Order: sequence, then C-alpha cells, then structure tokens
Amino acid sequence: MSIPDKKEPFCLIHLDDNPFELERFAAALDPEILGEYRLESLDKLEQYRSRMTQAPTPDLVILDIHLDLALKGGVSLVKETREALPSVVILMCSAMDDVATISECLQGGADDFLSKRSDRGEVNLRLRQSYQLARVKRGTSLEQTISEHSRRIPAIAGRTLEKIARRIPLILSSAVSAVHLEGESGTGKEVVADLFAHFLPDATPFVRVNCGAIAPTLLESELFGHVKGAFTGAMSDKKGLLETASGGWIFLDEVATLSPSAQVALLRVLENQELIRVGAVSPRPIQVRVLSAANERISELVRQGKFRKDLWQRLCETEITLAPLRERPEEIEALVRHFSSTMPGGPYHISETALEVLCSIPWRSGNVRELRNCLRAMTELHVNKLLTPLSIPARVWKQVEDPEGVELLPTDEVVRPVIPASPAVRIPEGLVLPWNPTEPISFDFLADQLLLEVLRKLAATRPRLSLREAARCIGMSRSTLSGRLKGLVQKNLVGIEELLPLVGAGSKSKAQSSE
Repeated sequence: MSIPDKKEPFCLIHLDDNPFELERFAAALDPEILGEYRLESLDKLEQYRSRMTQAPTPDLVILDIHLDLALKGGVSLVKETREALPSVVILMCSAMDDVATISECLQGGADDFLSKRSDRGEVNLRLRQSYQLARVKRGTSLEQTISEHSRRIPAIAGRTLEKIARRIPLILSSAVSAVHLEGESGTGKEVVADLFAHFLPDATPFVRVNCGAIAPTLLESELFGHVKGAFTGAMSDKKGLLETASGGWIFLDEVATLSPSAQVALLRVLENQELIRVGAVSPRPIQVRVLSAANERISELVRQGKFRKDLWQRLCETEITLAPLRERPEEIEALVRHFSSTMPGGPYHISETALEVLCSIPWRSGNVRELRNCLRAMTELHVNKLLTPLSIPARVWKQVEDPEGVELLPTDEVVRPVIPASPAVRIPEGLVLPWNPTEPISFDFLADQLLLEVLRKLAATRPRLSLREAARCIGMSRSTLSGRLKGLVQKNLVGIEELLPLVGAGSKSKAQSSE
C-alpha cells in the first residue's frame, strides 16, 4: 500500500522517555519510509507540547503509553493532542500488547496501537496503513486513491456525509455483506443509500425497498417472489426483489416494520444466500448484500422483543449512525448554502441575517429534511434570488422563539434597574460584578450577574454575537441559555433593549414585525 502523493514529507513525531527506544525505532525504518516521513524523536513531554504548536503540523504521532509522567501516562496525552491537532493520526506504543492495554489505548482516543515488539517489516507496514486508513476513516484526507475504480465523491454538504462518502468505497471492497443505517427521520439515510449506489460499478444491481410502504400481506411475495398458484391472484411466477438484487445490493428502508414471519425468511436468506419463493419447494441461490435503515433504534426493539436478535446481529455487521442535526449545528451553514445553490429555479443566495436565524434553530422535527423544506418554502418570497428572514415560514419562527418549550425572549418591555456603583466582587478574566455589601446577597444573584457580564464581554469582542455562539462559548445548551435570559428580564436585572443586541436577536425582532 503506497502513501498518497504529497509535496512535502509527512511529519512524524515519536515521543518516548527512553532514548534507546527512540534510536531502535528510527533504525527500524526503511529508506523508503525515511524519504516519505520526516521523523522527529522527542524524549521530554515539554518538548512535545511545544512542538504541537509549531509548524509544520504533525501528520502522525507515536506516543508511549508508559511515559514517566508525574501524574498520568501517555494515554492522558491523547485528548490533549486531539484538541490541539484534530486531524492528526495517533498511535499508542507499548511493549505490553495484552488486550487490556490495547483497549485502554483505543478507548482513550488513539487511532491504532503499535507493539514495541513488532519486527522491522511490521513497523514500516503499519506506518503506511495507519496513516492512510485513519485519515480515510475520519474523512480528513485531501485525496484518496482507495482503488483504481473509485469514483469521485459527488457534490454533498456537511462533514458527516463527507466522512461517510470516503468510508463507503472501503465497505464495498471489503467482506462486509450487511450495513445498517441508524438515525432519526430526516437525518440523511436516503442520501447515504444514494452514495452507495453512486460508488457501485456500472450494471451492479441496487434495489430499493420501503418495507413500511408495502402491505404486510404482500411483503413476502414482493421480497421473495412467488410461483404460479401460490395464492389467489398468483397467475404466473414472479421474481422477488431480493432475487432481482442478486449480484449487488438491496436497500431495506424501514426494516423495523417487517413482520415476524418476514424476519425469519429474511434471516434464512442472509444466512444461506438462498431463498424460497412463496409457494415453492426448492430454494434458489442468490448473492446479495444488504443495506438496511430504521428511524428507531433496533437494539431497543430487540430488548423489547419486537425484533429478532439474530436478524439484528446479521443486519448489523457494520453500522453507520447519522446524528440529529441539533447535535452537529456546525454543519447547518454548509447545508444551507448547498441547498440554496442546488434547488430548482436556483441558484439562490441567502442573506447573512437569514443564515444566522437558520443556524440557530434545532430542527428537532425533521432534521436535514426540515431544513431543506424550509429553504424551498422561502423561495416563494425571494427577491432576485435572495432569501431573507421575511420569507422564513411561521412554523419555523416558532422554533426560534421556543426551541425546547422555552420562549427565547419575552416581548414585553421591561425597565432596567439602576445598578448601584458600589464595591465590586472581582473574578478572573477581568470581569467585575456589582455588589452592595450592606444588602443581602445570594448565589443566584451572583450567577445572574456573572452571566450578564460574560455576555457583555463576549459581545464586545464579537461584532455579531449570536445566541447559538454565546451558548457555545459559555458551555451550555442554547435552550438553557434562552431560559436564563428570559429569567434575567423577568427579574428586572437587564432590559430587553440591551439584551436583544447582546445575543444578535435584534434582526429577528425586525423580521417578525415586518411579517
């Protein structure tokens, strides 16, 4: 396996407090590897921490699990390294290659484990493999030549789908015969199915079946086929969808809706790669791989006894999980721009104010599909292909005002009280809290004042601070911050006229008043 072309050598940092181990590792590298990697050997933690902040950025780091640190070993460095260098590939190294040690490394966040007892050939092979496969898995590689027949990744938006798209060719070229897609409605499972179909060689079957859209009495006939006379209306032999997909893939959407009898029959097909048409006696050999999807967690249905455990184990050789959009808000902007440029009648453009509103919404009802539908609805009131807050549907504004059952901000005007210029409680980061020592003070009051001062500090350093960004900076959920802000106004600790600009909500109010 060759390393992808790169103009500059890959930067490899090896950290081990044993100088003899550093020398042994460097001596084990082939000349070809030394020509592709620039090796930096470090034996002190301070050197390593300093090096992480310097250019060129490391591509691969090897950390000794048993570093002689005052508090913790090398595993404690994994999180620190990942935060400083999100795309770096991390290998943990140890002379102990027992199961517990390997598990500790991988659960700690490392990409792979390398035994110090590995011979020279394995060390060189693992360097190539670990770099390539870990970068592909996370979708951080710039160019991947997985196979000579791989196709270019189609135009998609969002880091989640980009990572999945880079993973699919690996799945197709592997021995995996069943992949399960799990995620809430609207998270993009059908898009992933489209990507599977995109990467398949020409003429390879890819059959789609919505199990929930077929009447239970007809489902087995549709999936497995039937012979003439098998039931009333069976006037001739019919090939089922599983047989049609032989030699390729079948996508079973809403697989959780399969009846118990259909589950048994499907399990038999997947286990034996043969099926029996309804009404037939002899089996027919097939060769099919399965992509399944469900809006529900099938593992929970198995626990409840509503889905066969053995079938679930067979369907889930590997799994692709699509997180709800509210858990990946950083992708909303890319999705908005993608949909705006590809919608019928476009390309459309979206104002920054409208974009800020859309990025602040949790999209809890329909995820990516709900976002796409909102943008399509907005095109009804476009002006020269520009989408503005005025065109955002009323149902979407309700989520802005009430993201999780909490109103974003009250609309009633409240007079802000005068805060006395009295002695103050000073806290780190230069924040000053007003405090009158002659009056009783409570922890809640201090917490409210601290929140206000933090918002003012953030707003002073960011010209367009949004509620979403403020929540992220403070480290709380957007809905929690919304509720706290509402409480500040109700307690007369801040006026609505000051609070709205602090969290970038002024544009929202103007848009609402113009509707």
